[in-house]
Amino acid sequence: MAKQIPALTGIRFIAAASVALSHGGSLFLEGANLTLDISIGTLGLLGMSVFFVLSGFVIQYNYGTTIADSPRKAIPDFLVARIARIYPLFVVLFLVELLTGPMAWRWLLGTPGPAEGFSWHIVPFQLAMLQSWFFANVAGVAPIWQYESIGTVSWSVSTEWFFYLAFPIVCPLLSRIRTVPDAILCAIGAVTIELGIDVAILTFQNHINLFALHTYGTETALPNWNNSPILWLVYFSPFCRVWEFFLGCSLAKLHELCLAQNLRPSRVLLDIVAAIGVVAVTSVFWFTAHKSPFGLQLTLFDIARCNVALTAPVALILVAAAHPVSSAGRLLSARWLVFLGEASFGLYLVHFIIYKRFPVVHWQTSSELFAHLGALALAFTLAVCVAVLLHFSFEVPARRLIRGCFQDATAQQRRSVIRLCGAGFVTLAAAAVVYAVQGATAYAVTQPGISVVAGTYGGNCRWMSARGNATRALAAACNGKNECTFRTRMEDIGDPAPDCAKEFTAAWICRGDRSIRSGSIPAGAELGSALQISCDH
Repeated sequence: MAKQIPALTGIRFIAAASVALSHGGSLFLEGANLTLDISIGTLGLLGMSVFFVLSGFVIQYNYGTTIADSPRKAIPDFLVARIARIYPLFVVLFLVELLTGPMAWRWLLGTPGPAEGFSWHIVPFQLAMLQSWFFANVAGVAPIWQYESIGTVSWSVSTEWFFYLAFPIVCPLLSRIRTVPDAILCAIGAVTIELGIDVAILTFQNHINLFALHTYGTETALPNWNNSPILWLVYFSPFCRVWEFFLGCSLAKLHELCLAQNLRPSRVLLDIVAAIGVVAVTSVFWFTAHKSPFGLQLTLFDIARCNVALTAPVALILVAAAHPVSSAGRLLSARWLVFLGEASFGLYLVHFIIYKRFPVVHWQTSSELFAHLGALALAFTLAVCVAVLLHFSFEVPARRLIRGCFQDATAQQRRSVIRLCGAGFVTLAAAAVVYAVQGATAYAVTQPGISVVAGTYGGNCRWMSARGNATRALAAACNGKNECTFRTRMEDIGDPAPDCAKEFTAAWICRGDRSIRSGSIPAGAELGSALQISCDH
């Protein structure tokens, strides 16, 4: 029976709800108030940091001692337990999206292809839970780790799977932490390493960006942020975020040592620690909503807000919440939160599937905003209800069945199951690796003349400075030419704040270049102003 700290189960629901509301905000609340868009969007970043740190805490708290003491028996039991926990619902919902999505229906009805930009190569990545391990694109456009039509949120399951495979390797090292100061130093070390990775990426961002341009093509270069290798490195990939998992493991060791040595922090001290964490999280939200958008150069905050800027405050809140005497521990231990926390994995996986079934339009007036808030509340409530239903009707029975069958099997049968699963994983992983390696050269910049990287409105409008995008229109007008004159038109821009004067910036490369060229139309210029871009020196 797994050990449980009720408050940490309760905070799982808070994390899942944060992600669900973040995605709901991007679908239902996109409109004239960009502060609302940006603030709700940051909830998703917070939710993922909570998930990863919490995962490390719970895994170490429940499995650390047994794996360190008897690894030969405990490691297979641990991996089977984790597969039983995440894989059944993950696979079922992946198949639901695959078989009910628009690309599947178009394919079944006999159209030339399943859907524009769709590739069946996503299947081995998804089934092996490897999609976040590789920087690869579907059909040269959509990132494999967050493909829009299928498995949009499943990238984190892939990242968690990496954590689970890494945990038995680091478990002996964690078992050597025997004092409270050592545990605190390990936690600080994990935060420092992740911050160091962010600083290294900041330092070498131009080199990373140029490598992406010349290896993967213009769709992967800044400021096409969602497809960029920088975002993949700092947010989606397990290679940076594994330090958040190790931070959680260190916090669990700290908690265990405090209990073992009868160190009981006072309620006042725990509440101060939690309050510092809350203030720090609030500060990240405020700076995110008020900063100018990035263009071809990122700041450290642009990078760190995707991971360590929220991870460190989350760690403080979890340390306090793990103690039932703290205010955070008591609030998060509420029965309804713990109940919903049990179904948090289902909510995380199912919410986006439900949201996509709702029609979404942009709002302009306050009355329309209230209607959209109502639609979001309805969709979120429906997602919670479906998650609870899935948890009790499918998740729990499937988990018990898989773990029960493995526990009841003979030693020979267990070895056979492990070999079969290992062979299947290796086969799917090999297919994923082949596609990822091929994708590294399949979409490089080869055309002569101009290759447009981005055409965007950036900001000098403070919180109203979310970028409009005219990249496709600019590319259609200028790609392949040596010189091009582009005139800004409202229908090409998709500007989310048309009343706000913003600079229009174009970025492009030319075949054989090792640098990005750029040009701009100053803020305040009239629509229809001409921008000259050229490959002539």
